[in-house]
Amino acid sequence: MFSDFSNIDDSQLQVDALRENFEKLVTIFRNLREIIFTIDIDKGIIENVSNSIEILGYSRKDWEGQNFKTWPLSKRKRYFELIKHASRSSVQTSNKQIFFPTKGDENSLPFEFSTVLYTYKEKNYLLCVLRDISEREKLLYELEKSLQRERQLNELRAGFISTASHQFRTPLTIIQSGVEIMEMYLDGLPEEKRTPFYKQFQRIEGEVQRLQDLMNDILLLGRAGAKRTPFNPEILDLVSFCEEIINNKFNTRFPESRKISLTVIGKKQLLSFDPKLIGHCIENILNNAYKYSNKGNVEMQIQFEYESVTIAITDYGIGIPESDLPNLFQPFFRAANTYEIEGTGLGLSIVKDFIDEHKGQIFVVSEVNKGTTVTISLPLINNL
Repeated sequence: MFSDFSNIDDSQLQVDALRENFEKLVTIFRNLREIIFTIDIDKGIIENVSNSIEILGYSRKDWEGQNFKTWPLSKRKRYFELIKHASRSSVQTSNKQIFFPTKGDENSLPFEFSTVLYTYKEKNYLLCVLRDISEREKLLYELEKSLQRERQLNELRAGFISTASHQFRTPLTIIQSGVEIMEMYLDGLPEEKRTPFYKQFQRIEGEVQRLQDLMNDILLLGRAGAKRTPFNPEILDLVSFCEEIINNKFNTRFPESRKISLTVIGKKQLLSFDPKLIGHCIENILNNAYKYSNKGNVEMQIQFEYESVTIAITDYGIGIPESDLPNLFQPFFRAANTYEIEGTGLGLSIVKDFIDEHKGQIFVVSEVNKGTTVTISLPLINNL
Protein backbone atom coordinates (compact mmCIF):
# COMPACT_ATOMS: atom_id res chain seq x y z
CA MET A 1 0.00 0.00 0.00
CA PHE A 2 2.74 2.43 0.98
CA SER A 3 4.69 1.45 -2.11
CA ASP A 4 1.76 2.58 -4.25
CA PHE A 5 1.85 6.03 -2.58
CA SER A 6 5.58 6.08 -3.16
CA ASN A 7 5.04 5.47 -6.89
CA ILE A 8 2.47 8.28 -6.98
CA ASP A 9 4.91 10.62 -5.30
CA ASP A 10 7.65 9.66 -7.77
CA SER A 11 5.33 10.23 -10.73
CA GLN A 12 4.33 13.65 -9.36
CA LEU A 13 7.99 14.57 -8.91
CA GLN A 14 8.69 13.60 -12.51
CA VAL A 15 5.75 15.67 -13.74
CA ASP A 16 6.90 18.63 -11.66
CA ALA A 17 10.45 18.26 -13.00
CA LEU A 18 9.18 18.09 -16.57
CA ARG A 19 7.02 21.16 -16.00
CA GLU A 20 9.95 23.06 -14.50
CA ASN A 21 12.22 22.12 -17.42
CA PHE A 22 9.51 23.11 -19.87
CA GLU A 23 9.09 26.49 -18.20
CA LYS A 24 12.86 27.02 -18.28
CA LEU A 25 12.98 26.19 -21.99
CA VAL A 26 10.06 28.51 -22.71
CA THR A 27 11.78 31.31 -20.76
CA ILE A 28 15.00 30.79 -22.70
CA PHE A 29 13.11 30.67 -25.99
CA ARG A 30 11.17 33.84 -25.24
CA ASN A 31 14.30 35.80 -24.31
CA LEU A 32 16.72 34.80 -27.04
CA ARG A 33 18.24 37.67 -29.03
CA GLU A 34 17.49 35.83 -32.27
CA ILE A 35 14.00 36.05 -33.74
CA ILE A 36 12.60 32.52 -33.75
CA PHE A 37 9.23 31.32 -35.00
CA THR A 38 7.67 28.32 -36.67
CA ILE A 39 5.25 28.14 -39.59
CA ASP A 40 2.70 25.46 -40.27
CA ILE A 41 3.55 25.00 -43.95
CA ASP A 42 0.22 23.37 -44.86
CA LYS A 43 -1.98 26.03 -43.23
CA GLY A 44 0.39 28.98 -43.40
CA ILE A 45 -0.09 29.72 -39.69
CA ILE A 46 2.73 31.42 -37.76
CA GLU A 47 3.37 29.84 -34.34
CA ASN A 48 5.75 30.08 -31.37
CA VAL A 49 7.17 33.55 -31.89
CA SER A 50 9.99 34.70 -29.59
CA ASN A 51 9.87 38.04 -27.77
CA SER A 52 12.80 39.30 -29.83
CA ILE A 53 10.31 40.01 -32.64
CA GLU A 54 10.13 43.41 -30.94
CA ILE A 55 13.33 44.27 -32.85
CA LEU A 56 11.06 44.81 -35.85
CA GLY A 57 8.57 46.85 -33.83
CA TYR A 58 6.02 43.98 -33.45
CA SER A 59 4.73 42.11 -30.45
CA ARG A 60 4.29 38.33 -30.35
CA LYS A 61 0.54 38.82 -30.67
CA ASP A 62 1.03 40.68 -33.94
CA TRP A 63 2.50 37.52 -35.49
CA GLU A 64 1.26 34.45 -33.62
CA GLY A 65 -1.79 32.92 -35.25
CA GLN A 66 -1.44 35.00 -38.41
CA ASN A 67 -1.95 33.23 -41.72
CA PHE A 68 0.58 34.70 -44.13
CA LYS A 69 -1.11 32.97 -47.06
CA THR A 70 -3.97 35.45 -46.75
CA TRP A 71 -1.65 38.46 -46.87
CA PRO A 72 -1.29 40.49 -50.07
CA LEU A 73 1.28 39.02 -52.41
CA SER A 74 3.65 42.00 -52.14
CA LYS A 75 3.71 41.84 -48.32
CA ARG A 76 3.97 38.05 -48.33
CA LYS A 77 6.97 38.15 -50.65
CA ARG A 78 8.76 40.78 -48.58
CA TYR A 79 8.27 39.11 -45.22
CA PHE A 80 8.75 35.52 -46.25
CA GLU A 81 11.39 35.51 -48.90
CA LEU A 82 13.20 33.12 -46.57
CA ILE A 83 10.61 30.44 -47.34
CA LYS A 84 11.75 30.55 -50.96
CA HIS A 85 15.29 29.88 -49.79
CA ALA A 86 14.14 27.09 -47.52
CA SER A 87 12.19 25.37 -50.29
CA ARG A 88 15.41 24.94 -52.28
CA SER A 89 16.69 22.46 -49.68
CA SER A 90 14.91 19.44 -48.30
CA VAL A 91 16.75 19.84 -44.98
CA GLN A 92 17.92 23.37 -44.16
CA THR A 93 19.62 26.53 -45.34
CA SER A 94 21.90 28.68 -43.23
CA ASN A 95 23.97 31.84 -43.26
CA LYS A 96 21.69 33.51 -45.78
CA GLN A 97 21.03 37.23 -45.57
CA ILE A 98 17.78 39.05 -45.97
CA PHE A 99 16.34 42.51 -45.25
CA PHE A 100 13.18 42.54 -43.12
CA PRO A 101 11.02 45.67 -43.00
CA THR A 102 10.06 46.99 -39.57
CA LYS A 103 6.46 47.63 -38.54
CA GLY A 104 5.00 50.33 -40.72
CA ASP A 105 7.66 49.71 -43.37
CA GLU A 106 9.70 52.60 -41.94
CA ASN A 107 13.01 50.91 -42.71
CA SER A 108 14.55 47.50 -43.20
CA LEU A 109 17.07 45.69 -41.02
CA PRO A 110 19.60 43.14 -42.25
CA PHE A 111 19.30 39.63 -40.84
CA GLU A 112 21.25 36.42 -41.20
CA PHE A 113 18.83 33.51 -41.12
CA SER A 114 18.63 29.76 -40.98
CA THR A 115 15.60 27.66 -41.85
CA VAL A 116 14.83 24.03 -41.11
CA LEU A 117 12.02 22.00 -42.63
CA TYR A 118 10.69 19.28 -40.31
CA THR A 119 7.65 17.06 -39.76
CA TYR A 120 5.82 16.70 -36.46
CA LYS A 121 2.71 14.50 -36.06
CA GLU A 122 2.38 14.25 -39.84
CA LYS A 123 2.41 18.05 -40.20
CA ASN A 124 5.07 20.01 -42.07
CA TYR A 125 6.72 22.90 -40.25
CA LEU A 126 9.35 25.46 -41.03
CA LEU A 127 11.58 26.64 -38.20
CA CYS A 128 13.00 30.13 -38.86
CA VAL A 129 15.88 31.70 -36.94
CA LEU A 130 16.84 35.30 -37.73
CA ARG A 131 19.88 37.02 -36.27
CA ASP A 132 20.06 40.82 -36.35
CA ILE A 133 23.36 41.76 -38.03
CA SER A 134 22.80 45.49 -38.35
CA GLU A 135 25.59 46.28 -35.84
CA ARG A 136 27.94 43.90 -37.58
CA GLU A 137 27.16 45.41 -40.97
CA LYS A 138 27.71 48.88 -39.55
CA LEU A 139 31.11 47.84 -38.16
CA LEU A 140 32.04 46.22 -41.47
CA TYR A 141 31.06 49.39 -43.30
CA GLU A 142 33.17 51.53 -40.95
CA LEU A 143 36.05 49.09 -41.29
CA GLU A 144 35.86 49.22 -45.07
CA LYS A 145 35.87 53.03 -44.94
CA SER A 146 38.93 52.95 -42.66
CA LEU A 147 40.70 50.54 -44.97
CA GLN A 148 39.89 52.72 -47.95
CA ARG A 149 41.30 55.78 -46.17
CA GLU A 150 44.39 53.76 -45.24
CA ARG A 151 44.86 52.71 -48.85
CA GLN A 152 44.54 56.33 -49.99
CA LEU A 153 47.09 57.45 -47.38
CA ASN A 154 49.46 54.69 -48.48
CA GLU A 155 49.10 55.79 -52.09
CA LEU A 156 49.79 59.42 -51.13
CA ARG A 157 52.76 58.41 -49.01
CA ALA A 158 54.20 56.24 -51.75
CA GLY A 159 53.75 59.04 -54.30
CA PHE A 160 55.38 61.59 -52.00
CA ILE A 161 58.31 59.29 -51.19
CA SER A 162 58.86 58.50 -54.86
CA THR A 163 58.73 62.19 -55.85
CA ALA A 164 60.97 63.30 -52.99
CA SER A 165 63.46 60.55 -53.73
CA HIS A 166 63.75 61.52 -57.37
CA GLN A 167 63.95 65.23 -56.52
CA PHE A 168 66.86 64.55 -54.17
CA ARG A 169 68.68 62.52 -56.79
CA THR A 170 68.98 65.47 -59.19
CA PRO A 171 71.01 67.81 -56.92
CA LEU A 172 73.07 64.87 -55.64
CA THR A 173 73.97 63.94 -59.22
CA ILE A 174 74.95 67.56 -59.96
CA ILE A 175 77.14 67.66 -56.84
CA GLN A 176 78.82 64.40 -57.77
CA SER A 177 79.41 65.58 -61.36
CA GLY A 178 80.82 68.88 -60.11
CA VAL A 179 83.31 67.05 -57.87
CA GLU A 180 84.46 64.88 -60.80
CA ILE A 181 84.97 67.98 -63.00
CA MET A 182 86.99 69.74 -60.29
CA GLU A 183 89.15 66.64 -59.85
CA MET A 184 89.96 66.80 -63.56
CA TYR A 185 91.10 70.45 -63.26
CA LEU A 186 93.29 69.61 -60.24
CA ASP A 187 95.25 66.93 -62.10
CA GLY A 188 97.77 69.53 -63.28
CA LEU A 189 98.56 70.86 -59.80
CA PRO A 190 101.44 69.62 -57.61
CA GLU A 191 100.52 66.77 -55.26
CA GLU A 192 100.92 68.84 -52.07
CA LYS A 193 98.28 71.26 -53.37
CA ARG A 194 95.96 68.55 -54.65
CA THR A 195 95.86 66.49 -51.44
CA PRO A 196 93.66 68.80 -49.31
CA PHE A 197 91.15 69.08 -52.16
CA TYR A 198 91.08 65.33 -52.73
CA LYS A 199 90.40 64.67 -49.05
CA GLN A 200 87.46 67.06 -49.15
CA PHE A 201 86.21 65.57 -52.40
CA GLN A 202 86.32 62.09 -50.86
CA ARG A 203 84.19 63.32 -47.96
CA ILE A 204 81.71 64.90 -50.37
CA GLU A 205 81.51 61.72 -52.47
CA GLY A 206 81.06 59.64 -49.32
CA GLU A 207 78.18 61.83 -48.10
CA VAL A 208 76.60 61.84 -51.57
CA GLN A 209 76.73 58.04 -51.63
CA ARG A 210 75.27 57.88 -48.13
CA LEU A 211 72.37 60.14 -49.14
CA GLN A 212 71.78 58.07 -52.27
CA ASP A 213 71.69 54.90 -50.18
CA LEU A 214 69.21 56.60 -47.82
CA MET A 215 66.98 57.62 -50.74
CA ASN A 216 67.10 54.08 -52.12
CA ASP A 217 66.08 52.65 -48.74
CA ILE A 218 63.24 55.15 -48.32
CA LEU A 219 62.00 54.40 -51.82
CA LEU A 220 62.07 50.67 -51.13
CA LEU A 221 60.27 51.16 -47.82
CA GLY A 222 57.59 53.31 -49.45
CA ARG A 223 56.98 50.77 -52.18
CA ALA A 224 56.79 47.93 -49.68
CA GLY A 225 54.33 49.86 -47.50
CA ALA A 226 52.10 50.60 -50.49
CA LYS A 227 52.42 47.00 -51.76
CA ARG A 228 53.99 48.30 -54.97
CA THR A 229 57.19 46.28 -54.80
CA PRO A 230 57.24 43.89 -57.79
CA PHE A 231 57.11 40.28 -56.63
CA ASN A 232 58.39 37.88 -59.29
CA PRO A 233 59.28 34.49 -57.78
CA GLU A 234 61.38 32.00 -59.71
CA ILE A 235 62.27 28.36 -59.06
CA LEU A 236 65.94 28.47 -58.10
CA ASP A 237 68.71 26.68 -56.23
CA LEU A 238 68.95 28.66 -52.98
CA VAL A 239 72.40 27.32 -52.07
CA SER A 240 73.93 28.27 -55.44
CA PHE A 241 72.20 31.64 -55.22
CA CYS A 242 73.77 32.37 -51.80
CA GLU A 243 77.18 31.10 -52.93
CA GLU A 244 77.13 33.54 -55.84
CA ILE A 245 76.34 36.47 -53.53
CA ILE A 246 79.10 35.45 -51.11
CA ASN A 247 81.78 34.95 -53.74
CA ASN A 248 80.99 37.92 -55.98
CA LYS A 249 80.08 40.59 -53.43
CA PHE A 250 81.80 39.78 -50.13
CA ASN A 251 84.67 37.30 -50.10
CA THR A 252 86.51 39.28 -52.79
CA ARG A 253 86.18 42.56 -50.84
CA PHE A 254 87.43 41.48 -47.42
CA PRO A 255 90.70 39.92 -46.19
CA GLU A 256 91.11 36.19 -45.64
CA SER A 257 90.43 36.55 -41.93
CA ARG A 258 87.01 38.03 -42.64
CA LYS A 259 85.47 35.56 -45.06
CA ILE A 260 81.91 34.21 -45.07
CA SER A 261 81.76 30.49 -44.34
CA LEU A 262 78.73 28.62 -45.69
CA THR A 263 77.35 25.39 -44.20
CA VAL A 264 74.44 23.43 -45.70
CA ILE A 265 72.40 21.00 -43.58
CA GLY A 266 69.80 18.62 -44.99
CA LYS A 267 68.91 17.63 -48.53
CA LYS A 268 69.08 20.53 -50.98
CA GLN A 269 65.80 21.37 -52.69
CA LEU A 270 64.70 23.90 -55.26
CA LEU A 271 62.80 26.85 -53.88
CA SER A 272 60.40 29.42 -55.32
CA PHE A 273 61.47 32.96 -54.38
CA ASP A 274 62.06 36.40 -55.86
CA PRO A 275 65.83 36.65 -56.41
CA LYS A 276 65.85 40.46 -56.21
CA LEU A 277 63.99 40.61 -52.90
CA ILE A 278 65.76 37.68 -51.21
CA GLY A 279 69.08 38.87 -52.65
CA HIS A 280 68.52 42.29 -51.09
CA CYS A 281 67.66 40.66 -47.72
CA ILE A 282 70.77 38.47 -47.65
CA GLU A 283 73.09 41.28 -48.75
CA ASN A 284 71.64 43.65 -46.15
CA ILE A 285 72.10 41.15 -43.30
CA LEU A 286 75.64 40.27 -44.45
CA ASN A 287 76.54 43.97 -44.71
CA ASN A 288 75.27 44.48 -41.15
CA ALA A 289 77.32 41.49 -39.98
CA TYR A 290 80.50 43.12 -41.32
CA LYS A 291 79.52 46.63 -40.25
CA TYR A 292 78.84 45.74 -36.62
CA SER A 293 81.81 43.40 -36.16
CA ASN A 294 85.49 44.15 -36.80
CA LYS A 295 87.08 40.72 -36.59
CA GLY A 296 86.41 37.05 -37.25
CA ASN A 297 84.55 35.27 -40.02
CA VAL A 298 80.83 35.65 -40.68
CA GLU A 299 78.96 32.34 -40.64
CA MET A 300 76.02 31.44 -42.85
CA GLN A 301 74.05 28.24 -42.37
CA ILE A 302 71.31 27.00 -44.71
CA GLN A 303 69.20 24.22 -43.23
CA PHE A 304 66.56 22.32 -45.20
CA GLU A 305 63.83 20.88 -43.00
CA TYR A 306 60.52 19.15 -43.72
CA GLU A 307 58.35 22.30 -43.84
CA SER A 308 60.84 25.13 -44.21
CA VAL A 309 64.34 26.24 -45.10
CA THR A 310 66.25 28.55 -42.76
CA ILE A 311 69.11 30.91 -43.52
CA ALA A 312 71.04 31.84 -40.36
CA ILE A 313 73.77 34.53 -40.51
CA THR A 314 75.99 34.93 -37.44
CA ASP A 315 78.61 37.55 -36.57
CA TYR A 316 80.70 38.02 -33.42
CA GLY A 317 80.45 41.78 -33.14
CA ILE A 318 78.97 44.36 -30.80
CA GLY A 319 75.57 42.66 -30.50
CA ILE A 320 72.20 44.30 -29.76
CA PRO A 321 70.89 45.29 -26.30
CA GLU A 322 68.03 43.06 -25.21
CA SER A 323 65.74 46.06 -24.65
CA ASP A 324 66.17 47.08 -28.31
CA LEU A 325 65.27 43.73 -29.86
CA PRO A 326 61.44 44.24 -29.88
CA ASN A 327 61.81 47.47 -31.94
CA LEU A 328 64.44 46.20 -34.34
CA PHE A 329 62.12 46.04 -37.37
CA GLN A 330 60.60 49.50 -36.90
CA PRO A 331 61.55 52.03 -39.62
CA PHE A 332 64.40 54.38 -38.63
CA PHE A 333 65.03 52.53 -35.36
CA ARG A 334 68.65 52.00 -34.41
CA ALA A 335 70.02 50.12 -31.40
CA ALA A 336 71.45 52.24 -28.60
CA ASN A 337 75.01 51.02 -29.21
CA THR A 338 75.13 51.78 -32.96
CA TYR A 339 74.88 55.59 -33.14
CA GLU A 340 78.58 56.00 -33.83
CA ILE A 341 78.26 53.67 -36.84
CA GLU A 342 76.69 55.03 -40.02
CA GLY A 343 73.25 53.68 -40.88
CA THR A 344 69.66 54.68 -41.56
CA GLY A 345 67.70 52.21 -39.45
CA LEU A 346 65.70 51.18 -42.52
CA GLY A 347 67.50 48.02 -43.60
CA LEU A 348 65.85 45.42 -41.35
CA SER A 349 62.43 47.05 -41.76
CA ILE A 350 62.70 46.56 -45.53
CA VAL A 351 64.05 43.04 -45.07
CA LYS A 352 61.04 42.10 -42.93
CA ASP A 353 58.61 43.45 -45.54
CA PHE A 354 60.31 41.37 -48.24
CA ILE A 355 60.30 38.24 -46.06
CA ASP A 356 56.61 38.79 -45.26
CA GLU A 357 55.96 38.94 -49.01
CA HIS A 358 57.34 35.38 -49.18
CA LYS A 359 55.10 34.27 -46.26
CA GLY A 360 58.27 33.77 -44.26
CA GLN A 361 59.58 34.88 -40.86
CA ILE A 362 62.69 36.58 -39.52
CA PHE A 363 64.19 36.21 -36.04
CA VAL A 364 67.09 37.93 -34.28
CA VAL A 365 69.03 36.51 -31.34
CA SER A 366 71.78 38.69 -29.93
CA GLU A 367 73.98 39.39 -26.90
CA VAL A 368 75.96 42.56 -26.35
CA ASN A 369 79.69 42.19 -27.18
CA LYS A 370 79.19 38.54 -28.17
CA GLY A 371 77.42 38.76 -31.53
CA THR A 372 74.16 38.43 -33.41
CA THR A 373 72.36 35.71 -35.36
CA VAL A 374 69.69 36.72 -37.86
CA THR A 375 67.55 33.82 -39.10
CA ILE A 376 65.25 33.88 -42.13
CA SER A 377 62.68 31.09 -42.40
CA LEU A 378 60.93 30.44 -45.72
CA PRO A 379 58.13 27.89 -46.25
CA LEU A 380 59.17 24.80 -48.16
CA ILE A 381 56.10 22.52 -48.24
CA ASN A 382 54.08 23.15 -51.42
CA ASN A 383 56.39 26.07 -52.11
CA LEU A 384 56.78 25.16 -55.77
